[in-house]
Amino acid sequence: MAMAQARRLAVSPYARRLARERALPLGTLRGSGPGGRILAADVLGFVVVAVPVSQPAGEATAAVHSLAAPRVAAFATSVALSALRELLAALESTGKTFDIEDILLRAAGRAFAEVPEIAEGAAPSVALELTGRQAVFATSPEMSLTSLRAMRLATLSDSRDETEKPAAVSLKLLTASGVRPVMMPLLPGRAMRLTVSLDMAGDHVECLLTVDAANVDEAMAVKWLAALKSSIELPLRLFV
Repeated sequence: MAMAQARRLAVSPYARRLARERALPLGTLRGSGPGGRILAADVLGFVVVAVPVSQPAGEATAAVHSLAAPRVAAFATSVALSALRELLAALESTGKTFDIEDILLRAAGRAFAEVPEIAEGAAPSVALELTGRQAVFATSPEMSLTSLRAMRLATLSDSRDETEKPAAVSLKLLTASGVRPVMMPLLPGRAMRLTVSLDMAGDHVECLLTVDAANVDEAMAVKWLAALKSSIELPLRLFV
């Protein structure tokens, strides 16, 4: 019966593999996906708690939630801009202009396409942090950079706040020259936050990826950041 029940459980392939690696019975997990589907975040966030026999059930539940509180991990990288700057200058001479925000949004989308496991259970979208609000952008690989730019510019012209809208990562731009992010807090409802220190006059930008390690596999976060870095340093891929 236990085997039949395990077969009936809705489990993503990646979550099933993580559970097997951690020797976690699937029946002990509670799925947070559609229809109770067990996702990777459910496996990564599972904490085994030893509860005394005399402890009330309510206290046991509180103990589980307190031990499963988010733990934060951060990963930094320096991204070379020389190839991107040359390409943007060449495009501008033909009348096609793109800003660094357009490039970052597109690069984040490419990173999600290369590391799809990291967005499991959440829309692979980016919440751009604006003054006092957030704007969420879909990162479909089929969307062209030109369409993404048009969408971003249209968003800047209105005052809609999409802070409550689901997104896999939030994006914050720091424009102060010579300032490098060291640690940034996560925003409510966002399992990842990418902070980029912009200095387009220089040859590099500094990127810091902060993640909720209880819900995002750290190895996948590193792969995602590496994919974003590669897309910016080899920018021709962002235009196809």
